[in-house]
Amino acid sequence: MNDGSKINLLQMQKYFEGQMSKIRIISDLELSENDYRSLGAKLRSLRFFTGNESDIEDYMLSIVVYCTYSLIYGDETDNFDDVMWMIMNKSQYKERMHLEMYRDVFFSYGLDTFNEFMDDSFDLKLQCQMLTARHAGIPNSEKNEVFDMISDYLECEDIFDKYYDMYFMLPCRSKFIIGLFGDEMHEAILVNMRDLIRDVMDGIIRRDELIAKYPRLSISLIDHCIMWNDINRHRIRFGLGVS
Repeated sequence: MNDGSKINLLQMQKYFEGQMSKIRIISDLELSENDYRSLGAKLRSLRFFTGNESDIEDYMLSIVVYCTYSLIYGDETDNFDDVMWMIMNKSQYKERMHLEMYRDVFFSYGLDTFNEFMDDSFDLKLQCQMLTARHAGIPNSEKNEVFDMISDYLECEDIFDKYYDMYFMLPCRSKFIIGLFGDEMHEAILVNMRDLIRDVMDGIIRRDELIAKYPRLSISLIDHCIMWNDINRHRIRFGLGVS
């Protein structure tokens, strides 16, 4: 998205709706920090002039996008509650309804591919938090560092033995986000990322084939992995090392 400060909230909402069929996770939108902050300002303004539930429902996708990018750009001391109720008025009578509307966004746009990791016993708020974290994924600023770290474990077939070692080696923001996933979801993504790096380094499988082979991984992550490998190959070619 180009400068989000120059378009109104309805235009931003329409833009997000138009992108949903092209992405796998919300952070595939790759909003800039300026766009994220502009979206937040517009949503906070909406909070004060609307008391109509249909207005909140109409803009719930934008609320989901904002909450997702809050994990990427926001204050790490803010939890899911802090962010969500900064946008919507919190009411004990409407809290569950709003959380259900929030969760339903992922189903409405076909972004619920991680539902298998959601136990029916999970609290509704926890489900929303886990989905939001999964759709935040690994921030672009830390992707290369995460690829470097996982590439050290490519020969480790029983990667689950290294799960906690790898988790504690993650860069700060990624550790914060992945810590909200739940272990089963994290482990599944971890194995997929290791296998993706192997395939990318082999250089045999094309981008479109990688996207088809790894439906749980975001398009952004796959593209960044390809670029990361290209950069490393260039450094090795010219004797610059890979550190």
